[in-house]
Amino acid sequence: MKPEPGIYQFLRPLGWIYGIFTRTRNRLYDNGRLKSASFGIPVINIGNITVGGTGKTPHTEYTASLIKDRYRTVVLSRGYGRHTKGFIMSDEHSDSGLIGDEPMQIKSRFPDLDVAVCEDRTTGINRIIGLCHPDVVILDDAYQHRKVTPSLNILLVNWHRDILRDAMLPAGRLRESAKGRCRAHIIIVTKCPSDLTPQEMDSMAQRLRVQPQQQVFFTTLDYGRPYLLDDPGQTLTVSQVPVLAVTGIASPCLMIQELERMGHSVTLMNYPDHHRFSKKEIEHISSRLESLGPQAIIMTTAKDAARLKDMNLDPDLRSRIYVLPVGVSFLRDADKYSQAIIEHVESFRKKK
Repeated sequence: MKPEPGIYQFLRPLGWIYGIFTRTRNRLYDNGRLKSASFGIPVINIGNITVGGTGKTPHTEYTASLIKDRYRTVVLSRGYGRHTKGFIMSDEHSDSGLIGDEPMQIKSRFPDLDVAVCEDRTTGINRIIGLCHPDVVILDDAYQHRKVTPSLNILLVNWHRDILRDAMLPAGRLRESAKGRCRAHIIIVTKCPSDLTPQEMDSMAQRLRVQPQQQVFFTTLDYGRPYLLDDPGQTLTVSQVPVLAVTGIASPCLMIQELERMGHSVTLMNYPDHHRFSKKEIEHISSRLESLGPQAIIMTTAKDAARLKDMNLDPDLRSRIYVLPVGVSFLRDADKYSQAIIEHVESFRKKK
């Protein structure tokens, strides 16, 4: 894991103030002064302590895929960026405006998986229990949502961002002190180089693990074949074409590296995370695409595709938009992770 360079020294005083606030809040939850709800079913939380870029959605999808065919599983997200409020259970008519781009991405990949959104996770879980009687709920990005006590806390840490050398917001990217990793039952170091050695993994596991019982895993991004925005069955068959990468994600660097590895020449147009494109921006994107030549295509992420698909785009433009799918692969111990998740769910079933 590389040292974190993106620290704004002049903002450190604000980071210290924010750190005092988060430490006090965590302490109040830890000693019971602030109440946190527990539930009689397994609640698996997948989150981080940094701002964006750890791969929460692919890891949520991976974890859900391990159990959704064996247990009634519901994914609950805040639904960031949606145009709605309150609790909503997705269905075949849902779109990104209704439930948010990341929940829509999950629902599109697993149509048979129940996906719900609610700003208040306690309210959301109670509504899900009343509606679905689930065997397990997976919380997407709720590590700082201390109003719920997860039965299993999974913390994601980006290999390229050293949380032990980072600073608190707004000076750095930490939402809370790196000491917050002590609440995790499982730590996953994400976006690792595929050639990471066992020695490097062991060294990082020792650095991150604060309790002997914590398990540490390592994953790398696993890119699939690009497919057409409106037809996932139609994959990109040509290589070395000019690519306009249009993204609204926290960290597009690895995507660009993958496209270049495929042989494409890449021009990047990056927007803020969860960005909703305006008509003028789409016109700018279309103009930029034309400047790259008639063979050029747009490449975007599955999360961005969830928003672009809802837009009334020109048919010619739509026919040139491809999606680069991404999943995760464990560098080692994938079976141990699967076993840990299933054994956790089974431990609740044995109590009944």
